[in-house]
Amino acid sequence: MKHYTQEEFELYRNGQMSVLGRIACTSHLRECAECMKIMEKLKEDDKLIANLRSSVQIYQELSQE
Repeated sequence: MKHYTQEEFELYRNGQMSVLGRIACTSHLRECAECMKIMEKLKEDDKLIANLRSSVQIYQELSQE
């Protein structure tokens, strides 16, 4: 079974993968627990980054007061 790389998952998640590539990747994720763990980790990273950005924005707003 071919596993996807983190870079390929980034393309998939950002809508930069071809339609056929997205179909194949979606199908693979349904069957591959290993790749699904990678995808879940990327989602957790997204949440962390969003929280950091929010914290920076709040800090900047408070600094301007």
